[in-house]
Amino acid sequence: MSTTTRAISKSDLIAKIEHGYIASRAVLDALPAERWDEPLPAGWTLKEMVGHLGYWEGTVPSFIESLRSGAAQETAGTVDEQNAKAAVDAKVLPFEEVLKRWQDTHARLLELVGSFNDDELADQRFIDKLECETYGHYPDHFADLGAAIKTGKELAKISSTAEVPFRLAVMSLGLAGLDATTSSGWTFKDLVAHVTEWSDLTTGRLVRYRETGAMGSVGDADEINAAVVARTKGRDAREILKQLDASTDKLFAEIEKLDEKHLHANDDWAIAVVAGNTYGHFAEHHTEVFDAVPKRSAQLIERMREGWRMFRRPLGRLGLSALSQTTPAGWTYKAMLAHLAYWMEVLPDELPVRLEGRRTSGVEFEAENAREAAASASRSAHDTIARLDAAYKKVFAVTTALADRDVHFMAVRLIAGETYGHFLEHLYEIEAAVPRTTADVLKRYDDAWTRFRGAIRERGRSGLMDATPSGWSYRDMCAHAANWLQQAVIELEAGEFRSWNAETIQAENDRAVEAHRLVGPEAMLDELDTSHRRLREALATIPDERMREEVSGVIPFYSYLHWEEHLCADLGVTI
Repeated sequence: MSTTTRAISKSDLIAKIEHGYIASRAVLDALPAERWDEPLPAGWTLKEMVGHLGYWEGTVPSFIESLRSGAAQETAGTVDEQNAKAAVDAKVLPFEEVLKRWQDTHARLLELVGSFNDDELADQRFIDKLECETYGHYPDHFADLGAAIKTGKELAKISSTAEVPFRLAVMSLGLAGLDATTSSGWTFKDLVAHVTEWSDLTTGRLVRYRETGAMGSVGDADEINAAVVARTKGRDAREILKQLDASTDKLFAEIEKLDEKHLHANDDWAIAVVAGNTYGHFAEHHTEVFDAVPKRSAQLIERMREGWRMFRRPLGRLGLSALSQTTPAGWTYKAMLAHLAYWMEVLPDELPVRLEGRRTSGVEFEAENAREAAASASRSAHDTIARLDAAYKKVFAVTTALADRDVHFMAVRLIAGETYGHFLEHLYEIEAAVPRTTADVLKRYDDAWTRFRGAIRERGRSGLMDATPSGWSYRDMCAHAANWLQQAVIELEAGEFRSWNAETIQAENDRAVEAHRLVGPEAMLDELDTSHRRLREALATIPDERMREEVSGVIPFYSYLHWEEHLCADLGVTI
């Protein structure tokens, strides 16, 4: 066992390395191809600069091996000679190959750092070499990267593209994961709010700079961060995520307004500010966030269950008849649910590709969404719900069957993005339509009753002894419906709602049918109508607060949501 005190933890060391690398890659991955061969103020091209970075990073493994073995390190010439050789080697290669070489070299370096033991982490020779060739080296070339950026649109593209993996990683945590504590000691919810705050501040600074030329600071960073954490306590994570998206959208739009003069005046001040608060900021928190990303099947299943429960329960309270209405987003609920189901149906075929770190190209997302929305109009609400449930069940099975090892982030973002992250995106639409006030509940109650009672009336009193598609008589169905209305009144008056399960529900259903076996059709309809009136009168007396807090989540299942089930299953009414 080592008794050496480490100078830095392995995770912190990797985070420092990744910060500069990922920030640099954000710029390089977004610039147009022709930019790679244009001369920079430093005298070389972007391609030669990347070759230079990759070369020096590639010297780390042999240096570490020499320290581990005690063998002498072979000399490769002076620094200038090695720089010249790296530039010449890069110059004759396509830029894609130069970038890939650096990427592969970097991956090997991270694997090497992952192998460090405590003694090596405490050995300053190891740390000094890493600093010299990675996190201490990358900033030396930030000015080169800045010089390669020509327009505000390019800078906005760099920033917005860099946000994508950060935002997807945050999404993949799930709502419960956002309350977990990060390696820095705050929650991920705090971290998101922190990124949002600096995004807002940056927007304001850029506006002032563009309009007045002023480059002022924003105050003490520690005080700003502490205030953010204090404001975040107790807030809904969904609201914080929504604010992040609105803030970055506004910032990216403001960045686009910068012209070349704004970008490069005052020693590239605008680029430095944008970098520090967008792609450089996302890179700063990259390791912290990605270490928390669920990577195993069991972790993903846990978040899928959480997201499905959060979405499916209010959807169940919404019922079938409301699904033809328009959501706050402008489409129908059927269209939105068809959209969710479709992308879950796509997932099983796409997943093997994502597990390899790739994605299927040529998918027209907007066209597919439009097609599903149009097709949803001809589907019943019942079939729409059944399709959604079946799609989720299949995705759940596919995810459960994944091997017990870390999966590629491309697969994680697919599973999260088409299940729990997608549910969360559309949850507000469902919640907006769920009846919560007494007036809302009574309207749904009356509308569903009119439809349900009308369908029964069409059978006539003599037809109540006929068999339904479910196998019982229409009289038995009415007895069953009346019994649950009576049970609702009992529980409302007692002020206590009973917990039911599949076994006790079936026993109650059997009891109700047997108790009404000798009741004639006319008397049965009278009892049904009386039971309906009694519950409606009881509901009408309930204050909105109690309706919202307890009643609206229970009584609909005894009444109008229950009637909708039988409209479809027994009465032949398509909703």
